[in-house]
Amino acid sequence: MFERGSKPAQLTEAGRAYFPVVREAFDAIERSTRGLGRMHDAEELVIHVYVTVALKWLIPRLHDFEQSHPDVRVRLSTSYVEWEFDREHADVGLILARSRQAGLHYRPLFRSVLAPVCSPSLLDKHGQLASVSDLQRHTLLQVYTAEEDWLTWLDAAGARDIEPSDRIAFDSYILAQQAAEDGQGIAMTLGPFARDELRSGRLVEPFSLRVPHRHNWELVSAEESRGDAKIRLFGEWLESQIRDDPEIEELS
Repeated sequence: MFERGSKPAQLTEAGRAYFPVVREAFDAIERSTRGLGRMHDAEELVIHVYVTVALKWLIPRLHDFEQSHPDVRVRLSTSYVEWEFDREHADVGLILARSRQAGLHYRPLFRSVLAPVCSPSLLDKHGQLASVSDLQRHTLLQVYTAEEDWLTWLDAAGARDIEPSDRIAFDSYILAQQAAEDGQGIAMTLGPFARDELRSGRLVEPFSLRVPHRHNWELVSAEESRGDAKIRLFGEWLESQIRDDPEIEELS
């Protein structure tokens, strides 16, 4: 990202392209964190959430929770790669539950769908993907902690043995999606967290197949604190947001 030996440090071409994305992401988190400030005696709720979910779904909605519950001060603890709930540093987690830990309470919320996405410019340059086998001509962008996403989708498409021309791994879905938007390859998105890019046309789905993810999104908290008022209020609010989102299928 930086020119080696440069004083002061200078961004490389890749660094200059990447900088606006990083700046926008951290500016959004900073604005929301400042906006959630409360009186010093307000009760704090620390939410463990992945950075992609925070930026693409939760943060735009938090003002509603803030207005409805002014006595609860929210702090987000964002994570790129920690899939399990961090009970030592958070009150509640909005996580993709891949396993069950003793002493935790899991509240099912919804299930994501997997779908490949890419930039329209990629298809303009290399041609439309007429079949799944055409993926062999492309670079697959994946999250290195979720390599099974592509395998799950390819299994459903009946093409598990396909070997792409290259693979690039990232530590978050948001970075893989950005790389796809920049035309670097085809990413596996985790719906509904690329909806803005799809609506605007910055990303497209080259195939119609959407496959449910193997694991559910769940609200997780310590068993002994599941009845705390702030956790109950947040859980009820979160479920209402999910019910009102037409692109999310609520779990019972």
